[in-house]
Amino acid sequence: MTTDRIRWFGIVRLVGQLALAALGAVSLWRIAGGWWVGAASAALLVAVVAALWFRLLAPGSPARLRYRERLALSLVLGTAVVILGSLAGLWLPAIVATSVALLGDALDERSR
Repeated sequence: MTTDRIRWFGIVRLVGQLALAALGAVSLWRIAGGWWVGAASAALLVAVVAALWFRLLAPGSPARLRYRERLALSLVLGTAVVILGSLAGLWLPAIVATSVALLGDALDERSR
């Protein structure tokens, strides 16, 4: 008998990834040269993060990565958002969002 239950640390990881996408988009919007360039680059970043989540990082995705692969991908994405955030003056929220995403993934993996 299998039961589908909500994994709360998976939700924490999702919130962290959403915060990373939002902070990256806001950072790109702030450092972009024009209004259209900022909107296009922010939309592209959100689309890339959403595609990564649905294809590789989500708990129910078809091609879900193993923990070490998810960790490497989250570290690269988190570092990129922290760098963008530091250019836009949002480095502290970017570090917190990266930490929440990494901690949520680690705790979700451990609670299996």
